[in-house]
Amino acid sequence: MTTTTPHPTARGLLVWMQAGTPRLRELLDVEAEGSDDLAPAGDPAVRAHLVFVAEALAANAAAAAAALEVFAGDVAGMLRDREDDVDAEIRRVGEAHAFEIDLQFGAEAQNDPSVHAMLDRRIRVAAWTRVFLAGLDEARAGEPIAGPVLRWMGERQVRLADTIFAMDRRAKQGEIDRGGADAVANPEVVNRIGQAAMLQAHTRFLVEALAVHL
Repeated sequence: MTTTTPHPTARGLLVWMQAGTPRLRELLDVEAEGSDDLAPAGDPAVRAHLVFVAEALAANAAAAAAALEVFAGDVAGMLRDREDDVDAEIRRVGEAHAFEIDLQFGAEAQNDPSVHAMLDRRIRVAAWTRVFLAGLDEARAGEPIAGPVLRWMGERQVRLADTIFAMDRRAKQGEIDRGGADAVANPEVVNRIGQAAMLQAHTRFLVEALAVHL
């Protein structure tokens, strides 16, 4: 499994985010209110994680701190207002992600409903991330970073996959430690853990990419 030490700025951001877990829970509750999609990687959860990333940037980035504070205050509304942009990004990135699934699992995986569900969630996370980065570029002065951040992430997909796997395995082991081997026998539990691991890993990856380019 590939392991890489995070960028020093990323380490500071990740420590801040770990300490701010109660704030993330608040954001998850706010975004989930009135929504039918309460999945661990549903649209409200993705938005909550992105708002949390924006707040982490505002709290830790010395450069352009004022612009980042404004962005963090506005980002929740901005994301909700740009769902049409998310849909457009889903159409744009969907084909590339389908090709990625072919590479990882073989073309026959396209007929597996569980793979389709996972692919849909990953595509939506990628689309929300692109809209988030576009909004971040609008809020700050200087060279746009959306392109470089997305390229950085695209060039490290193996590391992202390793991170998702490690988080998924750790969460499953925690369930087993608490409830025995049968704790992960339920497919719904496995799906919940997998979605959460995927979103958490993507969030961490985005933070690392932003730390390199901000």
